[in-house]
This record gives sequence, structure tokens and C-alpha cells, in this order.
Amino acid sequence: MGSVIAGTGMYVPDNVVTNHDLARIMDTSDEWITTRTGVKERRFADRGVGASDLAIEASHRALDAAGVGPSEVDVVVTATMTPDYMAPGIAGLVQEGLGLGHIAAFDLRQQCSGFLYGLDLADSLLTSARGEVALVVGAEVHAGFQPWSEASWQAVLGDGGSEIPREDYERNSRYRSWSVIFGDGAGAMVLRKSDNDVEGVLASSLHTDGASFELIMVPGVGSKSRPYVSSEQIEADTHLPVMDGGGLYRRAVRLMPEAARAVATKAGISLEDIDLIVAHQANDRITEGVRRQFKMDPQKVPSNIGGYGNTTAGTLPILFHELREAGRVNPGSLICFAAFGAGAHYGALLYREPASP
Repeated sequence: MGSVIAGTGMYVPDNVVTNHDLARIMDTSDEWITTRTGVKERRFADRGVGASDLAIEASHRALDAAGVGPSEVDVVVTATMTPDYMAPGIAGLVQEGLGLGHIAAFDLRQQCSGFLYGLDLADSLLTSARGEVALVVGAEVHAGFQPWSEASWQAVLGDGGSEIPREDYERNSRYRSWSVIFGDGAGAMVLRKSDNDVEGVLASSLHTDGASFELIMVPGVGSKSRPYVSSEQIEADTHLPVMDGGGLYRRAVRLMPEAARAVATKAGISLEDIDLIVAHQANDRITEGVRRQFKMDPQKVPSNIGGYGNTTAGTLPILFHELREAGRVNPGSLICFAAFGAGAHYGALLYREPASP
């Protein structure tokens, strides 16, 4: 007994911001960003649009693709590191926005591994007879995290001719190591319970290394502070992310393949049997490092970070949706989802596409 992916959907905002646009507001260039991250452009939501709004749009598309109505969904699992509000999370907002009724709605905060954890949770709920249909969605609006002034936003989203103050340019440049990476977007999957134990979700291997929580974190704005947000924190920029890029790279390149090998062993298959590795899209250097670890044809470890940036919990479902739409996920295809993110949470999940609808 297991669960199968009955439908997928994605949604990204209309606002496209290229590397050339970012070069107007900070000391960077298309070459600098591309060679270090692989990102060429990303999408940013309009002011006032939250992660729940993107999640609802992506979910509508996934439900339509699955031929599932709102009343048929038994549970919803949402994953985001950029909720609309400090509290509550977005699960209830997505539930209400889709008209799902008062079903169970889970909020996950495993950041870049959020969707992977959500997929495993939804499968576990269905296989334990907690329902027949589950909706899993990962959504992010990183625009609010960007340390940019209104003048900077006008320069990247407006006509491109706006001048920004020198102090804004210098501030933006201080945070270019991470601010150029992220983008906004959402992806969703509808899972159906299945009695076929050789198709659908086959096995998972999820892990957390709490000792590595400082690899990427937001040091301020939390209950450990009193008050949890203050003008002093804002002035010190502790409300912004801090990241150990080198440490993230080394662990992600080692631990995603390690988790993939573990889940393959658990399922009794070899890595050579896997048709696609759908890996978290954090940085193209990491994706290339994962390819080297697997010694696989690059086509087996695809990348789409160039068009969206790192959409955190949205990356796995967005990439899988695009691969399905492109005809690269065929009946019987063996897919390995893998992710590494802040926490540090990481793991892999093995999935076989059903031979027939």
C-alpha cells in the first residue's frame, strides 16, 4: 500500500528580475551571479502578496490536473520558510482559500527540505488510512527578506531607469552573496492512496542535524529575544539571513547523495536504476557536485535554477512539474527526490511513476 502523485501544478509571479536588473542596485553582474549560482533570473511577488497566495494558485492547478474537487481532499500539508505572518502559518489560509472545509492542515518549517518532509508526511497519512487524498504544497515569497529600499525595488521592477542613493547601493552590495540567489514561487502535488505497493512512494530516508543549525539562519526576530522584534534588531540587520556558503556546499554535496544511497538500499534497488534525481535547487554548483558524486549523466540530475532562483520549499514540486510537462517522467520512471536545507534537514524519497493512470 502506498500513494501516487495524481496531479501537479506550479505558480510563479509575473515580475521577472534578471541579473542585469540586479546590477543596477548593487555591485554585481550577470557573469558574477551566473558563475557562482547558475541563476539568470528570478520572479518576485508584488507587495501584499504572500506565500499562501502563491500556494493557492499552484494548488488549484494541481487539483485540476488530478481531477480532484475541494471536497475530496482529506488533508493538506504546506511547507514554507516565508509565511504570510509570524503566526499562524499558511496551512489554514490555503485550506480556506481553496474551500477545503475543516480538514486537518499541517504547517512544516523544514525550509529547503520542507516539501520533501511534506511529501513523506502526506504519504504516511494516506498509507495509515488517515485519508484517501492529500494536497502537498511548497510556497515562498522571499521578496520580503530582501534588504532593499523602495527605491531599489523601483529600479528592479520599474522601468529600469531609476537612480538609487549611494548608501542603498552599498547596503545592497553587502548582502549580494545570498540576496541574488532567491526567488518566489510555489509548487503543489495531489497524492492519492494506492493499493499497489510497487508504484508511487516506495521509501524515504529523512534526517536532521541540529548541530548544524547555524549554517543558514535568521539570528533575530524570535521568542529568544525580548521583545521578539525591536528597532535595535532592525538597525543591526539581525532580521536578515546569515549563511555559511562553504559549509552548506560541503554538506549538501555529501549528504543528499548519502540519503539517496540509503533510500535506494532500503527499497532494494541500485542507483543505476534511478531515472531522475529531482534535487533541491539551491545553487547550480551544488547540483553539479551532486552529479559528480553520483557519476551520472547530467540529464539525470536536471536543473531549473537558472529561471527561478532558489524557491526553497517550492523547488522540488516546481522542477518535478516541469519535468512531467516536458514528458521526462514516463510510466514506470523511478524518481529520487533529494533535498538539504536549514536546520539542518536533509533526506531523500524514492518514487515510481505509475505504469497507467
